[in-house]
Amino acid sequence: MKKILIVNNNMHIGGVQKALVNLLWNIRGQYDITLLLFHRGGELLGEIPPEIQVVTPTSAYRYLGMTRNDKLSGWNKLRRSFYAAITRLFGRKYAIALMALGQKKLEGYDVAISYLHNGAAKAFYGGCNDFVLRHVAANKKITFLHGDFQLCGANTPENGKQYAKFDRIAACSQGCADSLLQVHPEMADRVEVVPNCHRFGDIAAKADQAPTTLSENKINIVTVARLGKEKGVERALTAIAGLGKLKENLHFYVVGDGIQRPLLEQIVQQEHLENQVTLCGMLQNPYGYISAADLLLIPSYSEAAPLVIGEAASLGTPILSTETSSAREMIEQKGFGWVCENSPEGIQTGLLELLNAPHILREKQAAMRQHDLDNTIAISKFTQVVAQ
Repeated sequence: MKKILIVNNNMHIGGVQKALVNLLWNIRGQYDITLLLFHRGGELLGEIPPEIQVVTPTSAYRYLGMTRNDKLSGWNKLRRSFYAAITRLFGRKYAIALMALGQKKLEGYDVAISYLHNGAAKAFYGGCNDFVLRHVAANKKITFLHGDFQLCGANTPENGKQYAKFDRIAACSQGCADSLLQVHPEMADRVEVVPNCHRFGDIAAKADQAPTTLSENKINIVTVARLGKEKGVERALTAIAGLGKLKENLHFYVVGDGIQRPLLEQIVQQEHLENQVTLCGMLQNPYGYISAADLLLIPSYSEAAPLVIGEAASLGTPILSTETSSAREMIEQKGFGWVCENSPEGIQTGLLELLNAPHILREKQAAMRQHDLDNTIAISKFTQVVAQ
């Protein structure tokens, strides 16, 4: 049985962390897996399969896994602030040069995987690539790319040099792979598309555990996202406000929280959308809303390969998304829904077409519920990239 080390920052709720949990549940028992977390914390920590050994670093890399929301002691808060300041002033590589002091070499692994990509040079985020390249002895080293290389801040000379040192680069979608290869075509022979896994049975069970009744006699639309600027939820509100009387035929539910919530509340009030919009806040289990909705809306400025697409598809909920790096590949080509222009006008046009012909939504939903989704391709691709 191959010994695999997977390195990630923490287990706070996020797309990368959810994808990691899904992967671990799907490959457990096939490999001897050790998970190294910079910080052993986060809401998803309890969802790691019990047979996975979890370890932490012996060095200051742990501060890259801590967030401002973690309850840190005064000393840890001070040291994290120090390394964050070094990163902002001089760049992450200088902070990591200090963090690396005292880190023991990890040996005895067949495969070492960095599961989190690096961001911009002065962003206090990432470090998993650095850790695997500097501190792990393994026959093969693999890095996962979970973002649009050109839009997530990863397109830096330092990151380019690091990717060239890995044996394989596993991109979570063809769109993410293409974004990297547009900048580094010389890496084509080492890039593989390894789709994210899902726990489809778990999604269905959670939807059943949280049955949700939405507005009657209306088209119910849901967005599930962290309320950050990049998610574009304010554009969805603007698009709905511009629908005129047609907006009375829909209800928009926003599941999630974040720094833009005050702005969204302001837009709802200014545009008099109180009867059309419900801001639900953060929900540990959003699947009741997704299952009950007529449409999942993804109004993002940019996305890589959001897990919510597969989650909604497995529940038979059609999707309307702005055009991002992987939207056509993951939605249109699979028959899960529609892709619109990446603008407020594009979102409004997409909604108008569906509101004017609601039977299209019903037909799409009926067709989607005939399909049984599984992880066969995702697991096959992971197996190949580990074996190559």
